[in-house]
Amino acid sequence: MKLAGKNKAWEKHQKAVPSIDDQGGKLWGCFRSCFLQSAAPYSEGVAYKILQNDLGIDLREAPGHTSCGAIGYHGDVSCLETQMVVAARNFSLAHHEQGVDNLFSFCVTSFANYTEMIKLWEEEPQLQEYTRKTLKETTGREFWIPHVSGGRPSVVHASDVFFANRDKLAAKAKYSLKGIKATEHVGCHYGKIFPDHAMGGAEFPQVLVGLLEAFGAEVVDYPERRHCCGMGFRQCAFPENRDYTASHVYKKLKSLKEMHPDCNLMLTNCPGCTVFLDAEQGAIKDLMEEEFNVNILDYAQLTGLLLGYDPFKDCGMNAKAVPIEPLLDQIGIPYDKSKTAEERRRPF
Repeated sequence: MKLAGKNKAWEKHQKAVPSIDDQGGKLWGCFRSCFLQSAAPYSEGVAYKILQNDLGIDLREAPGHTSCGAIGYHGDVSCLETQMVVAARNFSLAHHEQGVDNLFSFCVTSFANYTEMIKLWEEEPQLQEYTRKTLKETTGREFWIPHVSGGRPSVVHASDVFFANRDKLAAKAKYSLKGIKATEHVGCHYGKIFPDHAMGGAEFPQVLVGLLEAFGAEVVDYPERRHCCGMGFRQCAFPENRDYTASHVYKKLKSLKEMHPDCNLMLTNCPGCTVFLDAEQGAIKDLMEEEFNVNILDYAQLTGLLLGYDPFKDCGMNAKAVPIEPLLDQIGIPYDKSKTAEERRRPF
């Protein structure tokens, strides 16, 4: 019964993301993440290298594209009308100047924000007309809606592109996760706002599980697996609210460790989740003298490690609160042991 229910949910929540073997799968336009650029720029860097060098994708980024603006939108700084025109401008730049039809974002909040704008244009024709008119008047650009998934209006997330090419990436991997217990944490803005646009929906998301399984990991479950990381835009940004974020991280990792004390790898696809699930472990250690030592890696970082990219120079392990060396040793990934941990983490 459980398997039947899972299969039924999976059938409902599938989307067509072309692999490099499919038509159109080697040409993608992408949108950078403002949060990743400021908090974890190494992730986009190694993702670019993997997509271009290892998969041979022609990755095009419109030089004039802006942030999606979603942080301001969710923080009540900007309004819906502004969001629609910002999204339309970025879409127009990608299509008319870079010649791309397939688009992905590196940020799950951008993915949800762009998906919301597209749905509004579909369901509220007057909003599409407003956006079309305002875009032309303010920028002189032509309105265009992207179509990625099976021809329906949509954008996807970068982790979707990795998922679509997971077998190709696993075949190129120099190292395996065989014998490694791992779990995933799917960003709320990927799976919970528009489940129909998430690979597997909110209950049985496959976008990260599929990658872990392709690399040979044993994927484990635990009670708080779908619990939010607690970042929030109103929590992490204000010191007086930080305990809310830390308490969410504590609840998740406590649950994981009680079920699987030997699981030290959690895969993510959200910039905020990646940063705070790692960083708050440092705060918990200092304040509560309790250590979880769960390595929080996003899909590009983990793939980069297994493909043989340098853990510190390429994959950003120098910016992690939780030491990565025990996991590297467990997998068998070499690193410069002649240096101290502090030397390995110095900026390059």
